[in-house]
Amino acid sequence: MTHEKSQAAPKTSSPVGGAEHRPLVVGLTKPPSARSASTMASTPDASALNKEIAENVKENTTQAAPPAGDSTAPKPKKEKGPKQPKPQKAAASTAPTSPALIDLRVGHILRAIAHPNADSLYVSTIAMGDAEGLNGLVPLEEMQNRKVIVVANLKPVNMRSIKSAAMVLAASPRQPEGADPHAADRVVELVSPPENAEAGDKVYFEGWPYGEGKGPEKQLNPKKKQWEAIQPGFYTSDDLVVGFDASQCDEVEGVEKGNLVVEGKGACKVKTLQGAIVR
Repeated sequence: MTHEKSQAAPKTSSPVGGAEHRPLVVGLTKPPSARSASTMASTPDASALNKEIAENVKENTTQAAPPAGDSTAPKPKKEKGPKQPKPQKAAASTAPTSPALIDLRVGHILRAIAHPNADSLYVSTIAMGDAEGLNGLVPLEEMQNRKVIVVANLKPVNMRSIKSAAMVLAASPRQPEGADPHAADRVVELVSPPENAEAGDKVYFEGWPYGEGKGPEKQLNPKKKQWEAIQPGFYTSDDLVVGFDASQCDEVEGVEKGNLVVEGKGACKVKTLQGAIVR
């Protein structure tokens, strides 16, 4: 529902809930300091985590530009460096448009704090993902030490001067035509994985499993509008299960409907919202 992952941090061997721990902190651009398995519990030391979040926010906050006409502001000197060879363009993806292109995973929120530059955003540290943008809609206490479903291959963007590169899936009621889909009083419920799911578990829609030539993409291409072409098919059923309906997407082929599942562990659900949209 909201945006939104920085560049993926290098993998570490420390387990979280039995799965490989790869924290992707909002704005993370440097590898986290090495930690032993004995120091990485499912609920890390609060003071250490607060410090880590604060450092990442500081390192990845864009400095405001000086006011127009401010002649006192020093102008950085441009230094010419040796010409670098142009990187080769990656081969265009031949995978058909389908929800399998989206890298969905179970994420474990370790800590969430208020965004320093926006009242309506959170900055979260999540094993296998990160998120922001739910402040005021989901209580902060519900964002602490819980498991969610994370879109892990969106292109990083700046959210009020802080880099963000993930999106946590959430459901909200369908709005009447003409209503503001981003109204501050709308109801929002986070999508939850099965209770026995672990951080890093792959999540996919039945009928569109991952596989060679099917996805997920390393990073969704915003120019191709892949997310925008696929997301309209996300919905919640009468049983509160999150599903995908291909009939709602012009470019998607395959079975008509399929549930969002963690293989061998069950379906992903919301608390109360039936017939809702998910994004």
